[in-house]
Amino acid sequence: MELLALLAISLMAIIGWGVTKTFFGKWVDPDDRFYFAPAVGMGACAVVAYLAAATRQTWCIPIFTVSVLAAFLRNILKKQARFGLDANSWRLLRVTVLTLLCLYGMQISLFQFFKAIYPGPHEVWDLFNLSGVPPPDQMFAWHQAMFADLHRHYPQDPFYGVTDLYDRPQLGGYLTLFFFKLFHLPLIEDHFSYPAQPLRFYHSLWWLMNNLYLLGVAPLFRRLFGFRGAILAVASTATGGFFLLCNVGGWMKFSSSYPFLLAVLLFLNGKGPVLQALLCVVSYYIHGSVLPFLVGFGLLQVLSLYYPIRPTPSRFKDVTSFGLLATTLVGAWFLVVKLVGSKQPLLYYYIYGAGIDQAQTEPVTEIAKAFYAQYSWSNLSLLPLHNLTRSIFPIHFFDYVRSVFFFRTPFNLTECASMIFQSQRYCIWSGLGLVALPIVFTGFIKTLFVRSSGRIILCVYLIPSLLMALLYRIPWSFSLHIMCLYQAFILFLWVFVMKNKHLRFIALGLVAISVEGVICVLFSDMRFIPVHGIHLEQITGMGFVYLGGYLSLLAGIVAIACRELRNLPPETETAPPIATKNRLIGAAGKLLVGLLIIALTIASYSVYCLRFY
Repeated sequence: MELLALLAISLMAIIGWGVTKTFFGKWVDPDDRFYFAPAVGMGACAVVAYLAAATRQTWCIPIFTVSVLAAFLRNILKKQARFGLDANSWRLLRVTVLTLLCLYGMQISLFQFFKAIYPGPHEVWDLFNLSGVPPPDQMFAWHQAMFADLHRHYPQDPFYGVTDLYDRPQLGGYLTLFFFKLFHLPLIEDHFSYPAQPLRFYHSLWWLMNNLYLLGVAPLFRRLFGFRGAILAVASTATGGFFLLCNVGGWMKFSSSYPFLLAVLLFLNGKGPVLQALLCVVSYYIHGSVLPFLVGFGLLQVLSLYYPIRPTPSRFKDVTSFGLLATTLVGAWFLVVKLVGSKQPLLYYYIYGAGIDQAQTEPVTEIAKAFYAQYSWSNLSLLPLHNLTRSIFPIHFFDYVRSVFFFRTPFNLTECASMIFQSQRYCIWSGLGLVALPIVFTGFIKTLFVRSSGRIILCVYLIPSLLMALLYRIPWSFSLHIMCLYQAFILFLWVFVMKNKHLRFIALGLVAISVEGVICVLFSDMRFIPVHGIHLEQITGMGFVYLGGYLSLLAGIVAIACRELRNLPPETETAPPIATKNRLIGAAGKLLVGLLIIALTIASYSVYCLRFY
């Protein structure tokens, strides 16, 4: 089933290749079609699955796939599909694909490793023991696909128990339906019990879907930092422990970020506003957590009309077409939700701290009353600022250091690993690892000296952060698994500093991230939900084989990246020196403006909260 999942992703890429070549060829450079094909294929396969389910003609799924595959083979035979890449482009593609496959092998090895030590009654619990992701979350796309396959209608038919179908957009469900119908796999379930082989395929499929995020990182960072920076970005992402655990849990998180990164790449290239909008829509319909970033991206496009961010200014026509198409297609979701009468209890979990399904059975007014009774006006007013602050400072790390060095608490590897995971999860700036945090902070300071950086930081970081701080009114709302696009922002700061460093320094950084990731993945008891980390005395027999496979593949990612970086010389710095009076004043001004925006936002929110007291 692991190989069948690889075949599924390959077919999706071939479908996306054909659609890209036919409809978007003038916007996507031939060298980039390798990276765009799976993203476009996501949207194409989901649309076909939706039409097949709506018309009850699921036979059209294999017919569509065979037709596209035949057209692709015909182009190959006629030599119309040209794959000529220069040496550096081929090097980056090779590194990215090999890293993706190594990451997939690591996920398979870790799954088998934890399964041998902590076996569960069903595979969903085996995966829970590894990742800490509970079955309702890791299996959401399965249930969406099953709902559509049974031709049920919301709200007449229950979705899954008291869970609301419209808590999440449904493109992931239709992607699952497409491949299950293509390979004639059953979509059935009974109390978290699923057919063994289809369940293994489902997990493998979404591991790979999430890993496709690397195909978004590679071309975007090549555009920003050249080939050297792109290879570093891909390797740094894949070696991180949090990235692996989030992806292996089956959440459709990083798979939704992948199309969005490609939309940003097109924007920087000044091409394809329609394709930009479609990629943003695909991103949103996979997972709704990207919505604040879509708002920031739209604002960035508007600002680029008056304050050019790239060499060629944006055209009003392009910005308008992007805005209208993206707003219409994303807004259609909210219209449908309104029309079907969905209560969307997950929304009230974030707004009022309610139980995940509480809004299904209790009036929203009662939930709101209980929420406002829980907080005083001052506490509620400062909650967004409190959450913002905790998303910047690694509080768990400082608490752990204080307990060890000041209160003489004995060192415990499990507690240290749990601290590492919690720091990476809740302190957004530790997304790559605590060891990377000093360099990430240095990258932020250096970025402030770059022209136009203030507008970009405002749109891609500050605006989404403020939107989330105001909407997600729960403690620790800034969790990297909720807003995983922060990873790309932190990755930018890391690569900005590291891209032209000596190879030994880069290798040291990758090894440090990898070691921290290993500690986090193997020994942490605190993941998304508390589980059990590994104790060395538990490893016996095949456990050593699986552990060796995981560590070997991890080392392979670092070795592949360093080998390729050795053949790429550092790129010439074109920016002027930063230590000048005017640039220092400009950087300070950007910081002050950002703080002023935060202060005004929190003050306005405080005034708004007065109406409830």
